[in-house]
Amino acid sequence: MRGIEAMVLLTLLGFGGCLEIEQTVTLRADGSGEQQVHMVVREQLLAELQKRQPAVRLSQGGDPRAVFDEEMVRRELAAAGLEMQKHEVTRVEAMRAVDLTATFADFRTLQKSPLAGSSAEWVLDEGPKPGLARLTFYPQGKEAWLTARAKAKQMKGQHDPLVERFFQQQKSKLAGLDVALRLRLPGKVYLWTRNLEKVSDTEVVGRVTAAQIKTPNDLIRRLAPRYQVVFDARGTALLE
Repeated sequence: MRGIEAMVLLTLLGFGGCLEIEQTVTLRADGSGEQQVHMVVREQLLAELQKRQPAVRLSQGGDPRAVFDEEMVRRELAAAGLEMQKHEVTRVEAMRAVDLTATFADFRTLQKSPLAGSSAEWVLDEGPKPGLARLTFYPQGKEAWLTARAKAKQMKGQHDPLVERFFQQQKSKLAGLDVALRLRLPGKVYLWTRNLEKVSDTEVVGRVTAAQIKTPNDLIRRLAPRYQVVFDARGTALLE
């Protein structure tokens, strides 16, 4: 099930429309946890996707409307080892929303979860000091992050009129974009990357909005980010 990933990519690549996604991942001391997704999208965008179905099939993300199909989501989650706890679709005026909750038994199962997209990579390893753990999340995969970082570094300080003109033409299609990641850890957070904000001793939040994307460089970096946090893992089974 690649619906969430496809919705983000297709919106950015020209299908237009308002898109809000908030993903919350709660990791417990024994390695189990919960993954929640709240997504809001304009009905107009879904209608446009219906018209362009052949283009959707050719996209890497599959059919983004699939996330609204309860049985399809349940089957896909079960195939990955997760158990769906909630699937609720609501409509308010011209918007459609879905609220999803799934549980996973261990970190390895989270790594297979389709809710973050087919390219997502989760990595958990030892932190810089004994007793600390480092959690890293690549929404588009580590290779995509490395490529985007290299490209952004190459573009820094350069001005390409053609690239800038194309970016300005497409920028309006990002209107309403608001994608958030919330990580809840089983121990105190000590270090976090600049694209995260610490909101409590054990919780960080990262957010990508249309307002943040002011240059082609911004777009490249935010399409393939890396989120990393170091936290206290003493008393947990996470590094066993």
